[in-house]
Amino acid sequence: MTTPMTNPSRDASLPLVTIVTPSYNQGQFIRATIDSVLTQDYPAVEYLVVDGGSTDGTIDILRSYGDRVRWTSGPDAGQTDAIHRGFAAATGKYIAWLNSDDVYLPGAISAAVAELEAHPGTGLLYGGAEFIDRDGAVIIPAEPVQAWSLEKMLRTTNLVVQPSTFFLREAYTAIGGLDTNLNYVMDYDLWIRLGSKYPVRSIQRVICQVRAYGETKSSTGGLKRMEELERMVRSHGGHGMPSANRREMWLALRHGTAAAVRDGHPGLAAALAWRSVPYAVRAASWRLRRLLGRTSRRAA
Repeated sequence: MTTPMTNPSRDASLPLVTIVTPSYNQGQFIRATIDSVLTQDYPAVEYLVVDGGSTDGTIDILRSYGDRVRWTSGPDAGQTDAIHRGFAAATGKYIAWLNSDDVYLPGAISAAVAELEAHPGTGLLYGGAEFIDRDGAVIIPAEPVQAWSLEKMLRTTNLVVQPSTFFLREAYTAIGGLDTNLNYVMDYDLWIRLGSKYPVRSIQRVICQVRAYGETKSSTGGLKRMEELERMVRSHGGHGMPSANRREMWLALRHGTAAAVRDGHPGLAAALAWRSVPYAVRAASWRLRRLLGRTSRRAA
């Protein structure tokens, strides 16, 4: 099922920006997502929703927008595949994706395009983000945006919040686009590959709101997500799990060990417990450093 792939009227003198929203059974949130795109003050936007065949009322919501939103609906191979197919249909100079439970803040696209146009050849731009709950209330305010560092991306943490990103379609195509074999960390992988070949810029502006709740893929990925992250970082020459994720890996291994014991798989439980040892040591070291830091601040 598809709507006609026609573009909304736009100012042809401005660079076109293509926004893709992958969607599957997010009817409770997707209207807020769509509205946050359609109410942007930037007039040259091509918007495509790639839906995986939702059965929860999402299609009725999409139909309600008429020709203001291009959309397709049908079976796909998951989020990465949906984004990949959306970008394959994109015609914009710049592209981005906004998940169907996240929202752009007013002026986000204008601010991104202004920075990208001021620095031609930039492959990736990212800004700030705040985290919201199911009802849209801010639960984690935006923090200062850290400047790009490929070394930090491989060793320490992902500096980039996905919905705050915009990137040059030419650069995306040149590096081969998203790795469709990745289910959890395809964005992190894309930033590393873009940043290895093209200039990356950041701006101290809050671009988006990211919805955080228990059913998100990041929240439920557990050990599979952590293992995919570790493999991905190693594939780019990193030493393994970024330091900011080591405690999360330890907790995922603990949970997996307990589940294996509960389900009667002692061999698997022993293997997971053994794998958790180095992460347990690092987690204990991390907690000790935090404790010592608090003690020293109090003494000062």
